[in-house]
Amino acid sequence: MSHKLLSYWHRWGIFLILLLPIMVLFVVNPVFRQPGNLFNLWQQASIIGVLAVGQTLVLILGGFDLSVGTVAALAGVICYLVFAGGDGGSVVLLGVLAALAACAIVGAINGILITKFNITPLIATLGMLSLVRGFVLIVTEGQLVYAEGPGYTFAEFLQGSLFGMPVAGLLFALLAVAVALLLRRSIFGQYVFAIGGNEKAALLAGLPVVKVKILSYALCSVLAGVGGLLLSSRTASALPNAGVNYELQAITAAVIGGAALGGGKGSIFGTVLGVLLLTAIGNGLNLYNVSPFWQTGVTGLILLLAVGFSTWGNRDARSIVR
Repeated sequence: MSHKLLSYWHRWGIFLILLLPIMVLFVVNPVFRQPGNLFNLWQQASIIGVLAVGQTLVLILGGFDLSVGTVAALAGVICYLVFAGGDGGSVVLLGVLAALAACAIVGAINGILITKFNITPLIATLGMLSLVRGFVLIVTEGQLVYAEGPGYTFAEFLQGSLFGMPVAGLLFALLAVAVALLLRRSIFGQYVFAIGGNEKAALLAGLPVVKVKILSYALCSVLAGVGGLLLSSRTASALPNAGVNYELQAITAAVIGGAALGGGKGSIFGTVLGVLLLTAIGNGLNLYNVSPFWQTGVTGLILLLAVGFSTWGNRDARSIVR
């Protein structure tokens, strides 16, 4: 196998392997290919999709964020608490801005802990996961926060359709395109890839490594917050325990799409494909009434396979260079 074909296999092999059962499911199960089910699939993919887009950003940097699921829960709780404290259309805007601002602060703190205090992304974001989850549980006393008045209308809008397409899916697509352009067409994006490829060289070249990392983690958390708003809109209520294991699914989708855990590689297009693939697999398992416990195990297995392909590809690339 030529070097070029081998490179493509390392990047897309796991995707092609997982695509095969989806193709079989599409052919043999008429319910799966119904327009209504495909509509719901796109809508379901939007939540993990938005989180995975932000996760891709920090993965390219050579880090990761384990707190995104908890941050998603934080966004829903803050937004709906603001909704409950006011009336009128302006409270919707205030609630959304308050939620996303809180998420940005959490992400910036993650970035500061990693850059200024040299705490590894694993410890920094894992600690933030516990801290934010505890804060959410204390504020809500472990109870649901329901949407009322304008908040309920806002939730209905996010779960509705626009021009025959799901609003949540359209928002996911717009954010994916925006972040893709940011990474590929801006100086900031060039810095992200340069830092992820070789941070020491980036420092020597005078790149603003600290600022880029802090901003990237803040943006990752903001996108997690958007995912949290989409999640809470499904039931018009914010659950303090929402978003559990969402970080695992987001990382899995990004790695399936070609992002390397070591940094320097990744694309939003690949992540979107990974998200759609994971969602389709989950949808297929639901159609056959597979237990959610088994589905969590399947996600973990897919992550191991994806990381295995990535590690194998990096090892072979190094051996070719030698």
